[in-house]
Amino acid sequence: MTILGYPKTLAWANFGWPKASVPTTYGGTHVDCHIETDINATYSTTFDSASGQNILKNVKVTVKINSLRSWVLKGVPTSVDQAAILKHEQGHYNIAGITATDIENALTNLQNSTVKDLLNDAKTEVSDWTAAGQTEEDTYDGSVADGGTDHGNDITQQSAWNSKIAAASSLNDLP
Repeated sequence: MTILGYPKTLAWANFGWPKASVPTTYGGTHVDCHIETDINATYSTTFDSASGQNILKNVKVTVKINSLRSWVLKGVPTSVDQAAILKHEQGHYNIAGITATDIENALTNLQNSTVKDLLNDAKTEVSDWTAAGQTEEDTYDGSVADGGTDHGNDITQQSAWNSKIAAASSLNDLP
């Protein structure tokens, strides 16, 4: 069981060459930078004679930056607020990493009497956890009234989220 690509400390180089303007393909509301992450899970099946069930083996969950959909505007990496902006984007990446951890845990615990049902269960777990992670990221960026950070613009909410994300990231260190 493996998670690849997380944890990772982001740098502005992860966002590619700075852009002169917001890419026309970007449909969001944040106007200085955007990080897009992808989560992929691979695995194979085996029969566990002890339990009499099919289980997953060689589970690997990968978190990576989608370099084609991540960007930063010129001037942001050298702006006064650049550290706070990068910290906010790090939060997005960490939420993806936490999601990957949940996916790995779910896949590791799956078992089923048929391979077909096991594979369907695995697909559902990946889909459900990925959707839950995206919902968490949307809330993270959302309005302060809804518990979000307003894209990191609300310092108090951003600080609270930083603590929340750090606590969730450290669950792996617990016995």
